[in-house]
Amino acid sequence: MRKLEMSSIFTVLAAITFVTARRDDNTSVQAETKQNWKDTLPTHQANFAKLGLAGSAASLKKVLPLVERDNLTYKELYPPCEEVRGRLIDETESERFFSLSLAEADWYSNPRRGWEFAIDRFPQILDDVEEAAKCFAVSRYAAAVFHSVQAIEFGLIEFGKFLKVNDPHSGWTAVAGALQKVIDKKHQDRSRFERKNFAFLEQMQGLVQGLKNAWRNKISHSHGRLVLISKEFSPEVAEEILMASRAFVRRLAEELPPAKPKKRASKK
Repeated sequence: MRKLEMSSIFTVLAAITFVTARRDDNTSVQAETKQNWKDTLPTHQANFAKLGLAGSAASLKKVLPLVERDNLTYKELYPPCEEVRGRLIDETESERFFSLSLAEADWYSNPRRGWEFAIDRFPQILDDVEEAAKCFAVSRYAAAVFHSVQAIEFGLIEFGKFLKVNDPHSGWTAVAGALQKVIDKKHQDRSRFERKNFAFLEQMQGLVQGLKNAWRNKISHSHGRLVLISKEFSPEVAEEILMASRAFVRRLAEELPPAKPKKRASKK
């Protein structure tokens, strides 16, 4: 995404308007004005180029040698300035600029916010975390939910290993089911492992329920994996799912014990 440098466009147009008002004036351009143009035009030219306004940038470049001249008059400066103005009008009418609100720009510019610890623990989720936030920022809500679900799926696999689910790759159904069984057991029926980690498991169960509530009738897990069954997501629902996803994966990152390294087979 390119930032729209409107200040450059407004500043250049204001300067051209100043010259246009004096287009028949044969008096010399003031030294202070010329120095100001020398100092600022290269920056505005570069900003035009970044915005894809190549013609405007090229026309503005022609003005630079003129302001180096002694005794330059406003009448001489007017034609190239008028060319810049015409190019700007033509090119900005043909270009398409999308704007973001302050909140949307914040989502786009800071996609990892709140996910830092989770990304450190599970670096594989980085791309999906960033894409989820950026898609949300540009109102691609279904895509934002899709990427947040991918991050959840990775967390489920790691959580499934902790719960000793036989097939953690089966995803949501297997892991959520195994977690529910632990929660539903009476205290005396739980294993030593389940009793030791019950507080953590209970918290995760609450987050699982939060996810279910957030994506009700939007995401299916009937075949083991999380699959979007709707492409219609309001910004409120999409944001709720993103927040619930972040809470789920972040809690896993913070509370899930690190995996024990596999023992190497001893050499005989």
